[in-house]
Amino acid sequence: MAALFQFENHLNQLKTEIEAFPNDASLWMIPKGVSNSPGNLALHLAGNLQHFIGALLGNTGYVRDRDLEFSLKGQSKEFVLELKKRIPWFMIL
Repeated sequence: MAALFQFENHLNQLKTEIEAFPNDASLWMIPKGVSNSPGNLALHLAGNLQHFIGALLGNTGYVRDRDLEFSLKGQSKEFVLELKKRIPWFMIL
């Protein structure tokens, strides 16, 4: 149960970070010297969790599109935050 608490705590911290961006456009800006926007990194993290926890551990049938995680741009902060709801929590209990 402690691992689940830590996992959820980290996802809540990510949510706080995403919400801190002043607008949707700023979430997709790529800072100088960095390869990916914060929005794409959040999508990548969500894809990773859905793949490893959902598809591999939970047999959810999720099919990962890793290229899309890095090519999808300009979505709203709400779209990115909705990804948390798709992570299959019941698989790690």
